Amino acid sequence: MREERRDAVALAALTAAALASRLLFRIDHDEDIDALRFALGVERFDVAELRPHAPYYPAFIAAAKGAALLGATPRAALSLVSAVSGAAAVAFTALLARAVAGRRAAVFAGVLALASPFLWLSSEKLLSDMTGAAVTTAALWLCARARRLGRTAGATSAARPGADPPDAQPEADPLDARAARLRTGALVLLGVGLGVRLSYFPFALACLAAIARAEGGRAAWLARGRDLATGVLLWLVPLVLIATPRDLVATTWVQGLGHFTRWGGTAITVSSPLDRLHGVVWGLWANGLGGAWPDAPAARWLGAPLLIALLVAAARRAAPLGRAARAARDQPELWLSALAYFVWALLGQNIAYKPRHWLPLVPLLLVALAAGAASLVPAAPAAALAPRLLAIRAAAPAVLVAALAAQWFADGLSLARQHQAPSPAAAIVGFLRDADAEQRPVLTRDLDRMILEGAPGRRPVRVRSDAALVRAVEQAGPAGALITSEALSREARDALAGRGYAIPIRFARPRSRYVDALWSDLALLEAAPSAPPADQAQPRPPRDATAR
Repeated sequence: MREERRDAVALAALTAAALASRLLFRIDHDEDIDALRFALGVERFDVAELRPHAPYYPAFIAAAKGAALLGATPRAALSLVSAVSGAAAVAFTALLARAVAGRRAAVFAGVLALASPFLWLSSEKLLSDMTGAAVTTAALWLCARARRLGRTAGATSAARPGADPPDAQPEADPLDARAARLRTGALVLLGVGLGVRLSYFPFALACLAAIARAEGGRAAWLARGRDLATGVLLWLVPLVLIATPRDLVATTWVQGLGHFTRWGGTAITVSSPLDRLHGVVWGLWANGLGGAWPDAPAARWLGAPLLIALLVAAARRAAPLGRAARAARDQPELWLSALAYFVWALLGQNIAYKPRHWLPLVPLLLVALAAGAASLVPAAPAAALAPRLLAIRAAAPAVLVAALAAQWFADGLSLARQHQAPSPAAAIVGFLRDADAEQRPVLTRDLDRMILEGAPGRRPVRVRSDAALVRAVEQAGPAGALITSEALSREARDALAGRGYAIPIRFARPRSRYVDALWSDLALLEAAPSAPPADQAQPRPPRDATAR
């Protein structure tokens, strides 16, 4: 069997294993408000009703609707798209490593991507992140493949004997033409990808800039901008036709303003440098790379030395600076995309609380780890080494990668199993749906849409401030009110305690924050007046109570 055929069979087996593992742990519930809105969008797309939320993810919703046309429920369709995307991301990570660092690195990258807990868990969520990451990884592979073909064409042309006559027309090299087509495909794919995950736009702009600059001239910028625009128009035109321009503009303005100034977790709303630095380290190390952390699974401490060893190998491969600069010149799309997205995520995404925003960088990190491991294999036998020692040195990188992958696989399997149970938010909605009917309002900051859709008999009241929450509890009467814990700040709790309210936990189903990073400890609380002793008068409310 030829090497190319063996590689194709191995890639197919890797993809099938990844798909099987992702499909095995699918879920069929709304674990947060974003997942609910995606499911509502698959059921009936409506921009004004946030089905789904901005920027509406039209290409992702279209893919899920395609699965729904085959008979899947909206949630099953979303899970199928995410699972297929997760398997594709594993395959494209291996292909990217092959284009960048060779065949051995491709094997290492494929094994690590298959076992990665973060990639695995992201493939189980009913969100667009995994599909977007698969698209960016595929586009970067096309760019890397084009660069490799271009270098091959240049080497072939330089080695060609004889010189062309001065008046001869240069003959087009088939490899150059193929490389140009690959770059076109990458930009069109990135344009389509903006309809999957618009927040991954730095990849599209970085690749556009790197390709157009390499080709040179205004014509190259126009041509490559046309390629990117072609991919965008494939989803933008249907979006404008389906949603009225007025609704599209008005809703996008409100949602965009809210993202950057209220709820998006950008550097404007989460401005603490320490919080954002923690989000970088915890997000990339403890989540993206499955590294050890005090509250992470204990087995990660066993894999931490292996992971550090691979990181050191990757850093040594890039050092010294001259080698790193040469690598950046050889694959500018990869380096520029990674840098551009890192800066954007650092400033414009909710990295302090949602590590999933680092997802598109994880395949690139795995490629770096795989390339570092491959560089540890001796390039040629050393005469001074004994055969046994030489065999050990040659096998050590594969053993290192296999050991880390085994630890990652066990970790990912555990997280995927935990993820099958309802999330804390979904469990609260289920509790409200199944509990005996009562008239007490449910005060919440973010779960009102989930409660309305999942527990229609309840009365969710959205509160936007501590003062509004305290007023709503007082207006609920002697029976008090139920409160979802994300709406109750320490200040609001102290204010209610000063008014004589007890706030016990009514219901909670917490789980690991490596499964649910934002709402891992979400709970349903009960605020009710404490009964004073019979011989004691009711305490007077604080002075500012009448002002409220």
